[in-house]
Amino acid sequence: MPLTLPGICWPLQASTGHLAVTTAHITGHFRAGAGEDAIVLCDLLPAGKFRNGAARHWCRTHQCYWGTQADLADRQASQQMRCRQHASPMGYVLYPVLFDPSQFHATTLRLGPDGLLQLRARTGDGGTLLARNAAALAIDCRALPGLFPPDIVQLNITPPAAQAYAAALQAAMPMDCSDCARCGHPHLDLGSFALAPHRRHSCGHCGHDASHSATPIVSTPLWRLRRHYTQCF
Repeated sequence: MPLTLPGICWPLQASTGHLAVTTAHITGHFRAGAGEDAIVLCDLLPAGKFRNGAARHWCRTHQCYWGTQADLADRQASQQMRCRQHASPMGYVLYPVLFDPSQFHATTLRLGPDGLLQLRARTGDGGTLLARNAAALAIDCRALPGLFPPDIVQLNITPPAAQAYAAALQAAMPMDCSDCARCGHPHLDLGSFALAPHRRHSCGHCGHDASHSATPIVSTPLWRLRRHYTQCF
């Protein structure tokens, strides 16, 4: 039986991501507290139509569309509505560090040579140092009013997001944070898309694929976080 637990998950191969989440929980099959072998259940929602007029859905979990002839055939055979990546192993961390930036100052977040996120911050009462190294962590968005839409509870910083952001910074890519024209959630570019500025952006939250930035950019919510609260990478 699948378990529903506090956690962060991410596809091992994707060009977009879903960092700004509306729930702190994930549902799936997990062998340990962290790894790259989780089977996480699909989270499907209506996402308009394909060019041929057929209805389509978006899977937030696996970052792909559902609704092709192969998907419909699988649904009939399995009696389940699941995307084509439903059995793909995913990266995950259960019970991740949840960081409340309102309780700290002088916050820095860096990607270490071992691939771990290095979080450093000081408390307001005497400057006690908080030091955490983690594969992935969550930023409590309740402490960031106005930065993201109010339905977002946390910003999950995953290894692919951190690596893409660091690569874009190193390559001096023009960066910003493009919000979806439909749901308002921030767009995240991953992989090669983080090294190729573009104007059209697809939403990892709702699947809307026709939002445009004013100029070609690499989009990531980490850029907005850096500008307002923390020194990231």
